[in-house]
Amino acid sequence: MVASKRHDVLAFAPLVAAVAGAAIVAVAGVTQRELAATPLGPYTYGFFFDRFAPFLFAVVYAVARLLAVAATSPGRYTVARIITAPLAIALLLAVSLYPTFGGLVLRGAFFSGATTFLEGTALPGAYTVGASFSTLIFASALGLGVGLVRLRFERTRGALLFALLRYLALVVAGVVLVAPHMLDMGLLGDWPVWPLKGGEAAALVVLVFVALLPHALIVRLRG
Repeated sequence: MVASKRHDVLAFAPLVAAVAGAAIVAVAGVTQRELAATPLGPYTYGFFFDRFAPFLFAVVYAVARLLAVAATSPGRYTVARIITAPLAIALLLAVSLYPTFGGLVLRGAFFSGATTFLEGTALPGAYTVGASFSTLIFASALGLGVGLVRLRFERTRGALLFALLRYLALVVAGVVLVAPHMLDMGLLGDWPVWPLKGGEAAALVVLVFVALLPHALIVRLRG
């Protein structure tokens, strides 16, 4: 696969997967009640799912990125990806969903943001600190996963610069995904407790696309 096509897949296949996931949830009227009857049931309940359910689509995006890397990246040890890709995905899911939804990622956001707020920082600043800290955990798991799949870790100045840009893009994604709740916008209604209505469903799909597009565009530049 030529480099430009490979970069297209690496950049946009995960974005399509996340947006499609949001569309399926919206159209099918998926709520906590439906998820409780699936293998995801033990993980999709509680405080963090009630308040930050759109984080689910960031997880879909990240898993799809790992799969795209495993499927398209060149290398001498592609057969080893039969082992390394599942390990990378397991790491990402562990920090995102264990012991319940949000895992270490959203718990890190909550505790760091709450501590900053209690120390006197204004609420928007506390949210930013929480998003930055939680994204560091999420981005580290994703970046480590990509390196594990490829069995290669770049340490050039350019690689470090793009790693920083990808991290900042994921911070933006996190802020956008939690913005409806943070700003009390009512954009998604009472979801995930109740199904999304027509306008709310469209809002979820657009929200996921806008949140994750910057990261996809940065990936398009380098892979």
